[in-house]
Amino acid sequence: MTGSTHNAPERKADTRNAVRRYYEENPLMVSSPFGGVDGVNAKLIMQVWGALGIDLRGRRVLDVGCGRGFLADVVRDLGGEYAGTDLVAGRGGFPLALADAVYLPFGNKAFDAVLCIDAFEHFPEPVAAAREFRRVLRPGGFVFLSVPNYANMAGIVKGWCERFGSYEPDTWAPFRRWQPQQLEHFTTSRRVRKTFRKADFTQFRRLGHPPETGLGLFPWMEHPKMPDRIRFRLQRIFGTIGPALARMVPASSLHLFWRIS
Repeated sequence: MTGSTHNAPERKADTRNAVRRYYEENPLMVSSPFGGVDGVNAKLIMQVWGALGIDLRGRRVLDVGCGRGFLADVVRDLGGEYAGTDLVAGRGGFPLALADAVYLPFGNKAFDAVLCIDAFEHFPEPVAAAREFRRVLRPGGFVFLSVPNYANMAGIVKGWCERFGSYEPDTWAPFRRWQPQQLEHFTTSRRVRKTFRKADFTQFRRLGHPPETGLGLFPWMEHPKMPDRIRFRLQRIFGTIGPALARMVPASSLHLFWRIS
């Protein structure tokens, strides 16, 4: 027991280093429904923020897992003050700070909002990260979280592939034709709430993403062997029914967007 406890920090450090190397070697995976590889879909993110009641005008904002820092322009256009952190050095001078999410280099109650867009599912210590978010938030502050959701058919496929298929645990995802990820946790609404409640967050609002209901309910759309003609047909079908599905059953979407306070 003593040896296992002693080695735990070293194992976590090894995991963080593996995540860092993965994104250094696979820069195209630094993306989300809002973009991230070459830019950000400012129109979409403003729509999502509006639906969740998020107003960053004049706010001090921390972007954890900021990638190439494309959200800086969005925040600054709103008159806000932007800071970004990431494990991996990006182009264009970002991140502003190379830092682990569990050791944020900022004082207590320094920010009005924490943004974490498609990074949280890769954190080796999600509860510790959530507690750091709470520490750096001012009273009345909130977290905006974009995270994959596996409480759907994609989750069934993920569980099957990682248990019986050719994928290692915590690696399957339907992105980029089922390319293996590095530390892709099995994230669900229940786990998000459980994790953040341990960090003393109590208020949760979530929003489904209509364009990704297809991937949530039929992840074979992005299978490497799926013919393009069938995939495009499925995309058109889910493009029609996706808004209703995401509204009635948010968990049908592969991604969920959260406001947590």
